[in-house]
Amino acid sequence: MEGKPKCKKCGRVLKSPASIARGMGPKCAGVSMARGKRVEVRMKQSSGRAYGSVGTGGQQIPLFSGEMPTKQMSKREQYRRRREERRRMFEMREAFQCGLLLPQRKPLVYVPLNDGNWKETPSGRVISHERLQEYLRRYRFI
Repeated sequence: MEGKPKCKKCGRVLKSPASIARGMGPKCAGVSMARGKRVEVRMKQSSGRAYGSVGTGGQQIPLFSGEMPTKQMSKREQYRRRREERRRMFEMREAFQCGLLLPQRKPLVYVPLNDGNWKETPSGRVISHERLQEYLRRYRFI
């Protein structure tokens, strides 16, 4: 009788698929047909893929150019790389995104101006270079 599924409570051999799925017989589980309780056991069919590839010919397009990492990056590493990229763009005076404005979920983008200041979109507010740098460092965006 080895290899046969047994009830967790009383140790009897389980025979029905519903009992095997529950791990207990109907008496130990408190399930009786007279009370109207019924447990359904369903098997989910899987194709083996989480998402089908749509329009890419089955190939994954990389999100950034260059060498792909051999192992998946941790959240901490992803956060560090985003900070470094933001810092680089700030120092090179290129437009960069620094979060989202809620509840509309609009991207908060800083665009450099010719006079050395920065313009915040979508609000249109103009911020000095020093003040923006202080803000980005205080809240660890760069």
